Amino acid sequence: MANVDFPRGFVPLYHLTGGEIRTKDRVLTTGQTVYAGDLLKAVAGGTVQAAGAGDGVIVIGVAAGYVDDSASAGGKTVPVYQDPKIVFSVQADTGTAPASIDIFATADHVAGAGNATTGISGHELDASNIGTGAQLKILDRINRGDNAWGEHVDLEVVINEHILSAAVAGV
Repeated sequence: MANVDFPRGFVPLYHLTGGEIRTKDRVLTTGQTVYAGDLLKAVAGGTVQAAGAGDGVIVIGVAAGYVDDSASAGGKTVPVYQDPKIVFSVQADTGTAPASIDIFATADHVAGAGNATTGISGHELDASNIGTGAQLKILDRINRGDNAWGEHVDLEVVINEHILSAAVAGV
């Protein structure tokens, strides 16, 4: 049976070292909107906003809530899962069928549109660039009876290009 196509961004699963999954409030860049599950990038000046696939090593974490500052009020905060040791669930996008040989490979993400009604992200793993993209590292598939390797598989990932990693430069 085919996997269900239901993008919902990045959802925290567990901590690699058994630690507690926590958030830190970060100031959202004025005029931006983020959805729960959006991959976020750090911006010069200390704010955050939704990340694009090519944003590389400036990824700081994942939005833990929906915040709309499209009216440009400024100063709004968003809770962020910013610990680089958090493992997330994310769905692979349409068009490519990831397989078990992709475990420990890297990939970028696709910044799909969020849902303003539910506040949930549309971000997915870009399965077409597994092995060439570098933002994320695939650890495994989510072990559930309704989740098989293939198109739209739900995967366990960590942020590979994380700004808080020791080997990464700042913004």
